[in-house]
Amino acid sequence: MSALDQANDRFGKKTLVFASEGMKQPWQLRSNHRSSRYTTRLVDLPVVRCGNGAASRV
Repeated sequence: MSALDQANDRFGKKTLVFASEGMKQPWQLRSNHRSSRYTTRLVDLPVVRCGNGAASRV
Protein backbone atom coordinates (compact mmCIF):
# COMPACT_ATOMS: atom_id res chain seq x y z
CA MET A 1 0.00 0.00 0.00
CA SER A 2 2.84 2.38 0.77
CA ALA A 3 4.40 1.70 -2.65
CA LEU A 4 1.08 2.61 -4.28
CA ASP A 5 0.88 5.80 -2.24
CA GLN A 6 4.47 6.73 -3.09
CA ALA A 7 3.91 6.22 -6.82
CA ASN A 8 0.74 8.30 -6.74
CA ASP A 9 2.49 11.05 -4.78
CA ARG A 10 5.33 11.11 -7.30
CA PHE A 11 3.38 10.79 -10.58
CA GLY A 12 0.02 12.28 -9.68
CA LYS A 13 -3.25 11.31 -8.07
CA LYS A 14 -4.93 8.17 -9.49
CA THR A 15 -1.87 7.20 -11.56
CA LEU A 16 -2.07 3.73 -10.04
CA VAL A 17 -5.43 2.36 -8.88
CA PHE A 18 -6.81 -1.01 -7.82
CA ALA A 19 -8.42 -3.11 -10.54
CA SER A 20 -11.61 -3.26 -8.48
CA GLU A 21 -12.07 0.49 -9.03
CA GLY A 22 -12.83 -0.20 -12.68
CA MET A 23 -12.36 1.98 -15.69
CA LYS A 24 -14.78 4.11 -17.68
CA GLN A 25 -15.52 2.42 -20.99
CA PRO A 26 -17.02 4.96 -23.43
CA TRP A 27 -18.22 2.25 -25.82
CA GLN A 28 -21.66 1.61 -27.19
CA LEU A 29 -23.25 -1.29 -28.98
CA ARG A 30 -23.14 -0.78 -32.73
CA SER A 31 -26.16 -2.39 -34.32
CA ASN A 32 -26.58 -0.29 -37.45
CA HIS A 33 -26.32 -3.26 -39.81
CA ARG A 34 -28.66 -5.54 -37.89
CA SER A 35 -31.93 -6.59 -39.49
CA SER A 36 -35.03 -5.18 -37.82
CA ARG A 37 -36.22 -8.79 -37.41
CA TYR A 38 -32.91 -10.28 -36.31
CA THR A 39 -34.52 -12.32 -33.53
CA THR A 40 -37.68 -13.51 -35.23
CA ARG A 41 -36.80 -14.74 -38.73
CA LEU A 42 -34.22 -17.48 -39.17
CA VAL A 43 -33.99 -16.79 -42.90
CA ASP A 44 -32.50 -13.36 -42.07
CA LEU A 45 -29.47 -14.98 -40.41
CA PRO A 46 -26.35 -15.32 -42.57
CA VAL A 47 -25.33 -18.77 -43.82
CA VAL A 48 -21.72 -19.83 -43.25
CA ARG A 49 -20.15 -22.40 -45.56
CA CYS A 50 -17.48 -24.59 -43.96
CA GLY A 51 -14.46 -25.97 -45.78
CA ASN A 52 -16.15 -29.35 -46.15
CA GLY A 53 -19.14 -27.87 -48.02
CA ALA A 54 -21.57 -28.12 -45.12
CA ALA A 55 -23.71 -25.11 -44.37
CA SER A 56 -24.89 -23.92 -40.98
CA ARG A 57 -26.74 -20.92 -39.65
CA VAL A 58 -24.85 -18.53 -37.39
